[in-house]
Amino acid sequence: MQRLLAQKAVDGLREASRRSVVQGGGPERFQYVTRVTQGQLSKCWTHDPSRKTQHVMAIDIAVEADMEAGAPVIVGEMARILGYRLVRDDGADSAGGGLGIADIGAFQDAFHALSQSMIQAVADGKVDPREAADILEKYANFMRVAHAVESKTHGCEGEV
Repeated sequence: MQRLLAQKAVDGLREASRRSVVQGGGPERFQYVTRVTQGQLSKCWTHDPSRKTQHVMAIDIAVEADMEAGAPVIVGEMARILGYRLVRDDGADSAGGGLGIADIGAFQDAFHALSQSMIQAVADGKVDPREAADILEKYANFMRVAHAVESKTHGCEGEV
């Protein structure tokens, strides 16, 4: 029997699982808010060619990981594989009536924080795990703000 998911898609899900858990504080912290241990979590993204099957994260754990990360990292990857994109269903995004000056400031602030953390991390020629976690945290925040800007911009259709 041939699987519907190509290996590349499975690898994408596994990488999204790793990113989501890291953005949510890392496997050490996440294991206390879900039903699996740190060791079981690492099996969801560690590639081991000697194993016949590679594990992916169970759906309930994936949703919890995205909740901890504050962004739909894994669920977004699932949607992308199926040919969809996620759109935030949030009254706060649409209630504002579209893109405003405050959104531009929030976008600039998030981008500046991300770029500054990246610049500081590479200043000594290597990025340590603490710096990488900081970059991922700033990146997750930037993506949330960018998504809000995108959603509000779509809401501007017909507005001048």
